[in-house]
Amino acid sequence: MTGSGTDVDRLGVDDLMSLSGDHGTVPMQVGGVLWFGPDAPGVADLTGHLAGRLPAAPRLRQVLTRPPFGCGRPVWVDDPRFALEEHLRVAEVSDSREVDRVALDLLAGRLPRDRPLWAGRIVTGPDGTVLALVLVMHHVLADGLAALALLATLADGPAPAADGFPQPGPTRRELATDNVRGRLRALRGLPGAALHLVLAGRMITAGGRAPRTSLNQPTGTRRTLGTVTAELRDVRSGAHASGGTVNDAALAVTTGALHALLEGRGESVDELVVSVPFAYRLPGQVTGNASAVMPLRLPASGDLAARIRAIAEVTRAAKRRPRTLSNTLLRPGFGLLVRLGLFRRFIDSQRMVNLVVTNVRGPVEPLFIAGRPVRRIVPLTSATGNLTVVLAVLSYAGELTITAIADADAVPDFRELLTALGAELARLS
Repeated sequence: MTGSGTDVDRLGVDDLMSLSGDHGTVPMQVGGVLWFGPDAPGVADLTGHLAGRLPAAPRLRQVLTRPPFGCGRPVWVDDPRFALEEHLRVAEVSDSREVDRVALDLLAGRLPRDRPLWAGRIVTGPDGTVLALVLVMHHVLADGLAALALLATLADGPAPAADGFPQPGPTRRELATDNVRGRLRALRGLPGAALHLVLAGRMITAGGRAPRTSLNQPTGTRRTLGTVTAELRDVRSGAHASGGTVNDAALAVTTGALHALLEGRGESVDELVVSVPFAYRLPGQVTGNASAVMPLRLPASGDLAARIRAIAEVTRAAKRRPRTLSNTLLRPGFGLLVRLGLFRRFIDSQRMVNLVVTNVRGPVEPLFIAGRPVRRIVPLTSATGNLTVVLAVLSYAGELTITAIADADAVPDFRELLTALGAELARLS
């Protein structure tokens, strides 16, 4: 946030919660795999292009610093030690199928807190040809929408203006003054905060208690990844024919696939509670975690068209309800919960949702990086606690991609899940 009279870019309260509570089996990170075609840029061209675009994405060269006592929350400042080669490296693979493993390793690896919170890999084949660019960043640096906005700044465009990097950080006096102002604003906002607490409680409990399934169990550090794709126009046509949106259709496809997976395990579940993130971005906010989750109880069995209609009714009703950041409910005393280990225990044993499904609308036209088109983008996300499956949906340049990421040990039937997702998409088309 920006203080009055001085530029103090603080870590938001909800971002601070995400950072402080990030002690699960895998870190809270997001990203994407940007696939190039046979006309991919060379390693040197791609590296030079990204280096030249950094002034357009200042957060990629900023680090979080903890102010002195009494000076408030951590602050984003330019990192004078920033070196692109510490974040962007080359990874050679013998086969394009190994790109997923590079992406998963990067997604599951914890980013050093004393550096800008992102990492990238230029993945090449044995002959040095660039196959893909993998970018991963911590959730406090960007959520799904902010990650796409950040990607747009790295794509081809007008040369960014010089920014005089690195800029000096705020002084202790400026930090203390800004902290006092922030606390006064918080006091004035107490009546509104009380209302947000009530709204957050209603949002979090809206889905009711999630059914008991094998989707919720302890997770380890190993992950597996797979994708299914479809033409966006086919998905949109199928969704509209059933009275829903692309988002409703994507939810119907994922719940149907999970129903098939559970049936294969001998479990009969007609409904699932799905955590659906939604944007809650403030005016002018580009970076950071400005999203909350909305638990929705959705049908998982029956005819696909009927599911889309039913899900459309659920999502329309949810959109009509007042919304707020669901983290609001956890803000009071959050630090104490983390120190006592109670927050981690809650996340590891929660009974509120069965899975997470994110859906982000990407660019309609292909992005160009270093003069070459990005042919496909595979979204990456992570879920912590006792969620064994997380799904990320992204539309990009006329294609809809669903990425499934699962605990490799808790979901030994992962191939069956991908098959079921593909079958549901085919029915929709």
